Amino acid sequence: MLDLPPGISPARASQFPTLAHRPPHGAGSVKPYSLGELCHSESTFGMEVRFLDDRLVDTLDAWLSWGGVMRLGAGTEDDAVLIAIEGQIINQASWEELAERDQDTTWEIRLVTPTTFSSKGHHVPSLSPATIATSLQQRWWTWNRRFAPPRIDRHAMASVLATQDFTHSSTVSLAMPRNSGQGRLSSRQIPAHEGHLRISGVEGAEATRIFSRLMALSAYTNIGSHTSFGMGVIDAVAA
Repeated sequence: MLDLPPGISPARASQFPTLAHRPPHGAGSVKPYSLGELCHSESTFGMEVRFLDDRLVDTLDAWLSWGGVMRLGAGTEDDAVLIAIEGQIINQASWEELAERDQDTTWEIRLVTPTTFSSKGHHVPSLSPATIATSLQQRWWTWNRRFAPPRIDRHAMASVLATQDFTHSSTVSLAMPRNSGQGRLSSRQIPAHEGHLRISGVEGAEATRIFSRLMALSAYTNIGSHTSFGMGVIDAVAA
C-alpha cells in the first residue's frame, strides 16, 4: 500500500502529488518506511510502522479510510484477512529536532528482531557502534541531507564509545520462493544478531554527540539489511 502500484513508473508518478513520494515496490535501496514492534491479544494485534517521509502517513491514512483490508499469507485459501480498526500517530519529530538530540551519552539497545549488516553484497559479522551509526547515517543522508550529521569517523567512535555486548548469533531464513526475484534471499540462511547491548560514550566528545543524534533517529527507522522484511528493529533507550 505504501509503494507505487504495479504498472506506474516513477517518471509517471512524479506528475501526481499523491504518488510522487512513494517508492517502487522492487527498489533495492532502503525505503522510507519499515516495520517496528508488534503487540497482540487473543483477537487483535497492533503493528508499528516507522516513517522517514511524513507524506506516507497520509498514504496510510487513505488506506485506512478506504477500509484497511489486508490479506496475510501465500495467496491460498488459508490466508488470513485482516481488517484495520484504527491508526494513530504515536510519536513524531522533525529532522531539526533530531539534529539537536546530541546530549545523550549512554544507551540500552534491544534488538527486537534479528539484525544483520551487509556490505557490497556480503554479510558483515561484527556489531559495533560504528556499524550501527553508519547504517543510520545512510538513511539520514538519503532522506534529509541538510540536517544530517557529518561523515562518521569510525576510529573516533571506537576510541570514545564503549560497548557491553550481550548479543548472540542466529540464522534467519526469509523463506522467499525462488521465483520471487529476491535472488540470494530465496534460499540462503542469513546470519544475524539477537539480544541486547549497552553503549556508553565520553561526554562532550564529537563522536558521542554524532552517535546521540543517530540514535534519536533509530526510533523512526530500522538498521541494517532486509528491513523491508521486518529485520533490524531496535529499541534504544537513553540511560
